[in-house]
Amino acid sequence: MSIMFSKVKFIPLVLGVMYLVITVVLFFWGPFDWPVDNEGVLLFFVSVCLLAIALGFTVGVINSGRGRPLDSWRFFFRIGCVSSIILLFPATWIYTGKWPWEVFSVLGDQGLAYREMLAVVEADASGIRGYMAILRALFAPFVYCVVPFAVLNFRNLRRLDVLLFFGHLCAVLIFSFMRGTDRETVELLVFFIATLLIATCRLAVKYGRFPFKASRVLFSSVLLIMILCATAVLFVERKGSRMGGQGGFCVADGVVCSVRSSHESDLSATANFALEMVTGYVSQGYYGLSLALKEDFTSTFGLGHSAFLMSAYGKVIDDSMYQRSYLYKVSAAGWSDKSQWSTIYPWIASDVSFPVVPLVIALLGFLWGCGWKSAVLLRSDAGALMFLFLSSAVLYIPANNQLTQTLDSYFAFLFWLVVWLMQGARKGRLVIAYQ
Repeated sequence: MSIMFSKVKFIPLVLGVMYLVITVVLFFWGPFDWPVDNEGVLLFFVSVCLLAIALGFTVGVINSGRGRPLDSWRFFFRIGCVSSIILLFPATWIYTGKWPWEVFSVLGDQGLAYREMLAVVEADASGIRGYMAILRALFAPFVYCVVPFAVLNFRNLRRLDVLLFFGHLCAVLIFSFMRGTDRETVELLVFFIATLLIATCRLAVKYGRFPFKASRVLFSSVLLIMILCATAVLFVERKGSRMGGQGGFCVADGVVCSVRSSHESDLSATANFALEMVTGYVSQGYYGLSLALKEDFTSTFGLGHSAFLMSAYGKVIDDSMYQRSYLYKVSAAGWSDKSQWSTIYPWIASDVSFPVVPLVIALLGFLWGCGWKSAVLLRSDAGALMFLFLSSAVLYIPANNQLTQTLDSYFAFLFWLVVWLMQGARKGRLVIAYQ
């Protein structure tokens, strides 16, 4: 193994665990006083799952590894760009009732855009949205690889590739703005930052040292901070628009409410609103988890981990399966699974029960570590995508099982998992090249 890789192999784990610990701290000691009566059980379970992630990643990153560079990356990249641009037009019409060039009419009021999108989705009597979901899923493996392949192969991008890449970025942002949703921009940002981490560590492993000058690091850091700040401002603006202002608010129709001083300044109100929104966004799931931990287990037989699978099964065969899930039980307890989060754990527990959840989380951590090693040490593009998908899953642990929520993300993950597994274990000559 490369000496330099041994210095960077635990970077994702450290960042991921720090983030998850922060979400737990915000839940227990943040601006909301959650009405939880099983704090000990909740904290113990979350701690065990954090240890499971760490153990799984550690085993994965010291595993022999598999994967190799993907020679046909440009083929996947170009199909992803073209399909993303073409699908933008029917997708925006089906989800919002508007065309992409009408994006400027919704930029000023993202709350209105979100409400209009919900109204259009609910009025989909023809069921055409289901066909669009299938079409988007078929091209999802190509679309999801656009940003990673562009960053990892930026020196080999041709002029046409650059034009297609910017077209893809515009398509993603327009679709997000038209719907007034955050998922697209968050995924774009996560994939971009995580891929930059892969590219940087690849160069470090190749040259045996940190590959950039201090000036370039400073410039990149400032640029990244600006992007993160812009994303945060957009997030707060959207949430404020949806909620009609930046005053104190309640979560889930009064389950818990923020407490504000009546004499706070405008700046203080904005700061408090931002903290409350971030806390509610990344930590509310632990309350749903606390409710789920009180319920009895009734297996959903491999369907409960995915909203898509559960919905499809209910429409085609039997909708009573949903009533066996922890999400239904939590909803019956007053925490709606349609509008609130309950972390990733009840989704998995619906299939295997809570005592087995840490084992599943350890497996995800194992694949996460394997993907990181494959992406950096073996320069596998398929391994990079595995790492990115699982990094996104870790990011959404306090919310839901984001990786399997929609057909497009689930299918894209399984597609690249198969590609990665088919590449086989690493060969000795690949290791020698980086020692």
